[in-house]
Amino acid sequence: MRERLNMFFTRWRALKEIDAMSDRDLADLGMSREQIVDFAMMPADTEQRMRAMAGIFGLTPHEMRREYDAYLHMVQTCGHCGVRRQCSETLAHADQAEPADCGFCPNARDFADRAAMKATRAA
Repeated sequence: MRERLNMFFTRWRALKEIDAMSDRDLADLGMSREQIVDFAMMPADTEQRMRAMAGIFGLTPHEMRREYDAYLHMVQTCGHCGVRRQCSETLAHADQAEPADCGFCPNARDFADRAAMKATRAA
């Protein structure tokens, strides 16, 4: 119960900070206020899950952020994912997982496309 309350107050403070951001602050981040609020409300492990899934596809966090708008879309998709249990089970064995094991992931096609671009650049 205490953990839930702490999470509630942490999010409440984040929403207050977001509300106080100026248009310039938002422009510097390259995001709208709505996008930032959406990100603040996502599960705390969203980026960690994305990094782990990207690793299965052979991608680094830097490679994931290369196309920032597409990356933000992927974060949003991950943050609203409906298959978190299957994702958790796969990521628990990420060292043994292959991209073919991740077809359930709503971002699987994007991860695969980025991995293919990486391979093309390396060739």
